[in-house]
Amino acid sequence: MPVDIFNSLDQYTEQIKNRIAASAAAVCVIKDNEIIHEWYSGNHHFHSGARKVDASSQFNVYSTRVTYVGLAAAIAINDGAIQNLDDPISKYLSIYNNDILGNTTLRHLVTRTTGLQFQGNGGVVRKFEEGTSFEGKKPEILATIIKNATGKTVAEIINERVLKPLGLTRTEWRTEGKETLVCDINDPNSYPTLRLESNEGSDRNLYITARELALWGNLHLNKGAIKGKQILPKEIFQSVSSIMTPNTLPVHLPRLGYFWWIQDKNVSNSEIGPDLPEGTYQIFGASGCSCTVIPNHKAVVVRMTNSLWTFGGKNGFDYIADIQRFGNLVEQALNEYSIVHR
Repeated sequence: MPVDIFNSLDQYTEQIKNRIAASAAAVCVIKDNEIIHEWYSGNHHFHSGARKVDASSQFNVYSTRVTYVGLAAAIAINDGAIQNLDDPISKYLSIYNNDILGNTTLRHLVTRTTGLQFQGNGGVVRKFEEGTSFEGKKPEILATIIKNATGKTVAEIINERVLKPLGLTRTEWRTEGKETLVCDINDPNSYPTLRLESNEGSDRNLYITARELALWGNLHLNKGAIKGKQILPKEIFQSVSSIMTPNTLPVHLPRLGYFWWIQDKNVSNSEIGPDLPEGTYQIFGASGCSCTVIPNHKAVVVRMTNSLWTFGGKNGFDYIADIQRFGNLVEQALNEYSIVHR
């Protein structure tokens, strides 16, 4: 097995790890339902006694978690608890002003086009007309809708319908620390931290191993079928990984499924590497973690790091250029792998 084909991903990730002052990094590649490459580097933090990174290390994946919220919403729709993606969100959010929510739907919510700014104590402000511009994620609002519609939290749905059937035990919304959790590096000169919050499934405390995040992507790639068993209807995965963005959005703005970024060559500011083929979908988190699903190659590639020091352009780091560059290297490596295995 020519593992060295994927060394370019490891080497680049190591460079980025050093550049962003991360202490930990990992890469995992699944091809044709097999893990064909794994790489681990560093320690859980920079201080004395830190645990070495290995296959059991769980990284906080931050915004990557929103795809779990998205899948829970798709399950709720498939089950009939939510009628469809074009249901108005006002139907499920009684505490907000319906006149301001207006015609905003779940479609706008999962594609980040609501135009709304939610505030504490039921406050909401409209910033732009729904479906006309792009905004930050609102997984906590979708999680509230899911709970109001189903009576269950996102974590309960995902644990019951996905994690337990697949035997995934290292995907956890953590409320307390444990040895396998990788710390966040907020600044190279500060103490490392863990983000411990609610276990309901929408907070920024989802800790996962590189392998289990890759298996999450592979579940989507296989449209819910694993080892010949269909754990969820394939229609659910077809919807979450297809473009759901309303056609009112200007063509140069990102196209999303259920929070997944979908490759579209017309988009000028995508997080997805431009060399990756149409049909690729990806999610990316603040700590540098990403999951890229490439149906053309029947492959999933995961990258993990643990730094918050440079996200959002802090300290002169272009995080969009970084993840695009990584995606282009993924495409190059998979093309080389395909040539070797013709």
